[in-house]
Amino acid sequence: MWNKPLLDLVYPRRCPVCDSVLVYGETGVCKKHQTLPFVKAPYCMKCGKELEDEEEYCSDCQRHTRSFVRGYPVFNYTEPIKSSILAVKYHNKREYLDYYGALLARRIEPELAGLHLSGLVPVPIHKSKKRERGFNQAELLANVVGKTLGLPIYRELLFRTHDTIPQKELSPAERTNNIRQALQTGTVAPDCKNVLLIDDIYTTGATVQACTEALLEAGIQHVYVGVVCIGEGR
Repeated sequence: MWNKPLLDLVYPRRCPVCDSVLVYGETGVCKKHQTLPFVKAPYCMKCGKELEDEEEYCSDCQRHTRSFVRGYPVFNYTEPIKSSILAVKYHNKREYLDYYGALLARRIEPELAGLHLSGLVPVPIHKSKKRERGFNQAELLANVVGKTLGLPIYRELLFRTHDTIPQKELSPAERTNNIRQALQTGTVAPDCKNVLLIDDIYTTGATVQACTEALLEAGIQHVYVGVVCIGEGR
């Protein structure tokens, strides 16, 4: 069986941002990307988005219903992270998720004791999309976060019964309803009270809101959200 140092020599690690080969022993991103678009304070007290002023909530959260308690994003959804995350989805760069999952766990860890989490719930994708892609990126992220923080993953708590219609022309409320109709929940154990919903990208918040509504209706008490990237909604 190959040990890890030898494996790194034969199959060198790649930078999750630009895919360049890392120097042997190097981890994370390459030296070309020492400055990345991390979300910085002040944060929106609901979705966690970076704010330009001292308002309590961002304009999106002021306009739209947010049933989750709080969001914890790592990056702003801008380059070069945007292209990296899209490469995960559409070019099978799933190995990048080890890096992003570790950063997401680090983002949550200082808040962990106060959240009293029962476990993690990955945002589901329909089985046809998972078969086509070969994986659910949210589930792979949850695997890393769960292992790092010592939390279980509830893979059967939330799932999609059918794929949704394209959302580009829909309003935020219509987007949430579109996704909500495609979601079903499994049985919630009596001791499963607070969960961290995991996804890769948050833009309008429609997916997260639909998932949160489904989980609350199923008996979960509080839903928190952990995402790699957060962008501007509408």
